[in-house]
Amino acid sequence: MSSGMRRADAPPNPLKRPRQEPISCQFCRSKKLKCDRQQPCSNCASRGLACDGKLAPYVRRPPALVEDPNGQSVLARLKRLEDIVIGRRSTLDTKGTAPDTSPPLVQSRTLSSPSLACLSPASEYEQAVHSLEETGAHETPLVLPRGHDIRIMSVREISLDPDKPFYFQAASNCLCLPPKEEATLLMNHYFKYIDDLQHVVHVPTVQRMMQNLYNSLEQGHFVVPSEVALMLSIFASASALCVYFLGETRPSFSSSDAAQASSFWINAALEVIESSRRTVSRKLEDVQAAIILGFLLFHSEGFSTRARCLFATAAAMARDLSLHKVDAPGNAGNQRTTLESEIERRVWWHVVATDWLLSLSGGPQEGTYLIQPRHMRVNRPRNVDDEDLYPGSPPIDKPLSEPTIMSYYIQRIKLADICRSVVDVMPLSSLELGTIDYQEVIRLDSKFESFLQELPPFFKVDEYHLRESEPVMRRYPQMQVQRFALGMIGQTRRCKLHQPFLIRRAVQRHYDYSREISLKSARSVIRMKTLLQLDEPGNFMSVIAKHTGVVYHIFMATIVLVMDLCFNEAAEGEDDAARKAEVAEACKMLEEAKSQSRMAHEFLESLMNVLRKHKVRLHAPDPPGPGNATEPPPSQQPLQPQIPLGHAVQQGSQSYDNAWPSEDISQHYLSDFDEIWKEYVELGPKIGMPGWDSLFSDLDARM
Repeated sequence: MSSGMRRADAPPNPLKRPRQEPISCQFCRSKKLKCDRQQPCSNCASRGLACDGKLAPYVRRPPALVEDPNGQSVLARLKRLEDIVIGRRSTLDTKGTAPDTSPPLVQSRTLSSPSLACLSPASEYEQAVHSLEETGAHETPLVLPRGHDIRIMSVREISLDPDKPFYFQAASNCLCLPPKEEATLLMNHYFKYIDDLQHVVHVPTVQRMMQNLYNSLEQGHFVVPSEVALMLSIFASASALCVYFLGETRPSFSSSDAAQASSFWINAALEVIESSRRTVSRKLEDVQAAIILGFLLFHSEGFSTRARCLFATAAAMARDLSLHKVDAPGNAGNQRTTLESEIERRVWWHVVATDWLLSLSGGPQEGTYLIQPRHMRVNRPRNVDDEDLYPGSPPIDKPLSEPTIMSYYIQRIKLADICRSVVDVMPLSSLELGTIDYQEVIRLDSKFESFLQELPPFFKVDEYHLRESEPVMRRYPQMQVQRFALGMIGQTRRCKLHQPFLIRRAVQRHYDYSREISLKSARSVIRMKTLLQLDEPGNFMSVIAKHTGVVYHIFMATIVLVMDLCFNEAAEGEDDAARKAEVAEACKMLEEAKSQSRMAHEFLESLMNVLRKHKVRLHAPDPPGPGNATEPPPSQQPLQPQIPLGHAVQQGSQSYDNAWPSEDISQHYLSDFDEIWKEYVELGPKIGMPGWDSLFSDLDARM
């Protein structure tokens, strides 16, 4: 018998496995990268590439027809599975221990019993359980992520691009970044003026990231989409506000070009974030980009649907990245460097504080929040400057009385926690106010009072502390705006606590405390706005005073003053003329802010629409006639010259969707101040409390 016949007749070796097909995708094999064998793999997903690995689906092989009397093949496979799933317990094996002679099948059952589970180290056991529990959470997208082509296009070229309207209305595969020189100017401008109110990035890290990004583009290498989204969000924020500031960091862009470039980059960044949300490639930079874009949209559109969705998206992505467990014992993320962990704390707490602050603001989300304090294990950010953060040892936490770049954010977190406690107590409907003990409201108000009193001296806005903190302001100029922002946020949220009781003071005198605190807080907001306007024109404080963040707080204060004037009688020692004068001053602030904030016009318009809906008019209008055509006194004449509506519409038609209205267009909005004064102030005593509650709800829904 030939040797060939002997090989054909001999039974095959059961332990010999056939040659395995390549399991890595084509890209990972070409770049010699470790492939995770997913479809798509993480390397392709992070680069926006289609994973073209031809992986054959797993098919169960039929059992071999050749008998194995000793069962060696089954035992060998069980042994391999045991080593993979359970692992070798090297800590229990020693050189002098005799080999275990029990059958592998019995050994497998014994090791899986609960009585012996404690023999495995705790960390190994928890890691195994955690890995098994997350099996169903592993994301394999049904649709492969699309790759993005990145082009370099200057701000001027974007404004002249004939395809620009298409980018505003539909998602595109093409992303445009500014030239490196413009990108450097925009980033410097962002960190000097805008980063102060949303410091969720580490400046040196982001600057290095931008350098590496442009170097990769020049060399034709792949770039990380999440980093591109972060860069686009920074460029969009800087270009949206750069034309309002003077100084060496101001890029030489026209107002129209900068506004169009900002809208262009906003849509591009949103597309990249959405692409990351649909795939497994999301990173910390996606959360940072969502925070920055949400802040920008709030200041351009108000608390719009897009802004609300971005805030919710940031919270969802932060949870997916396990940022809520940064400091949890045994967290695998504890292997990160000190710098990375601290940045993650800043990002997470910014998301949390925003969520809790919005729960006590007007809008559909009022009265609820997404993140429960008991469902996270994250230490609060350290009171340190960025220069004190290193990848090595943790920095020394400075006392809160010492100013740092994080001082504002730490106080913002404290204020947000108070807002959360208010939401936990107050009912969702004004019809349920009878179930609330008013002493509980006073207790919550004492938290606001303690917070304002315990602020560090450099954050207080009284005349004495403004003078004493001048040396600190020279070292940390961003605190000039931060202290006013902190004060306005605290005072308006305090007004929201007492708002349901303000109009009930007329029939229930024990609510006098709510009226007193509401008026005090509203007047404090108006005063802080006046102090902001005292800065020189073109400086940051004078510019920020007319943008949506400040205008929103002025609007909230105006509501309180107008409601009190309309419904409550003047207390002893109060002058009606003075009350009307402060209301006129507040409305005039909104009127003047319309040149730089579209939301100022919308706030005024929402007041008029709601008043018309609720028939807020005491006297019927006089019929038109020659005898009634008297010229109003100078104090009641419009604050702005009237512009024909058709001309305003014609000008507005030239703007693109989602773009900020330019200054010349926003000036064409018709003034509603005189009509507000005539209809709003005359009504008050003729409306019942249910009507005022409904009016409050409508105003909140329009924010």
